Amino acid sequence: MPSIFIQIPSYRDFELNKTIASAVVNASGLNKLSFGIHNCVLFEGEIEIKTDYPQWVNIRSTVSVAPKGIGVNISRYIANEFYDGEDYYFQIDSHMRFVKDWDTTLIDGIFKYQSMGLTKPLITQYPPAYTYKDNGTEKHDYIEPFYQCGIWFGHNVQQFKDTLIPTQTAKVISDSCGFIKSISGGNIFTLGEFAQIKPNKKIAFWGEEPLTAARAFTHGFDLVMPFVHSVSHLYCGEQPFSKVRRHHVWKDFPEIWKTLDSESKQEYKRIFSERVVGEGALGTQRTLDEYEEFAGLNFKDKQIF
Repeated sequence: MPSIFIQIPSYRDFELNKTIASAVVNASGLNKLSFGIHNCVLFEGEIEIKTDYPQWVNIRSTVSVAPKGIGVNISRYIANEFYDGEDYYFQIDSHMRFVKDWDTTLIDGIFKYQSMGLTKPLITQYPPAYTYKDNGTEKHDYIEPFYQCGIWFGHNVQQFKDTLIPTQTAKVISDSCGFIKSISGGNIFTLGEFAQIKPNKKIAFWGEEPLTAARAFTHGFDLVMPFVHSVSHLYCGEQPFSKVRRHHVWKDFPEIWKTLDSESKQEYKRIFSERVVGEGALGTQRTLDEYEEFAGLNFKDKQIF
């Protein structure tokens, strides 16, 4: 039975158990699901992970009590450590919903791209939203017919000059598959060897996506869009806490977060300005120059094309 590793970082997220349940209930049952979860809470027992699932589902998790373990990439790093040789890798967030047979749909997508000559396709995209109505029921905003939303870099020139972090935005570009310039941190499906590109623990939040994109690309992965939607995501937007129930670490620990954020941006800038290759940084199968040409970025001259 093929296996899928599902990496989930969670910070005080009451959607976590619903996310796991949605993945299991909507899976085909033809693939083994192995979850690797870092559950960061404010106190022991705040959120308990349910484990009563079929035999083809394996839940592996660990708990940190904040402020220990805060920051998106240290959380992803801890979750990633549960990887145990699974065939496929699915990096998601803790507030997601899944469509029916999402697992076979995504695996079929890998096969299709490989038949086109891409050895290591990495399927990613900002997924459509699910929200809560006033009566507490879920609303899923899947787009029909399906249109591809590429990830494009915004033209906030000053931010890019100051931090080397480009803004990312979704833009409908076609009704077919194709390459994508960057990644959605909460929606990456690819081969299991992606686990070897361990998340850089120093990246607190901002810059996670362009750094992951550049690291994946220089490690030989091709960034591509899905053929069809497989998940939806709970975005905060203007929804009140009573609906989204999304805690944010920078609000719970503002002073600690300020230091983490500063150190994170320094690490990000160091990697791109010094063009660092190695652990936590860029790979050797492609160069940063090649990624810049592909993505329309110039980290030396601080330009976005």
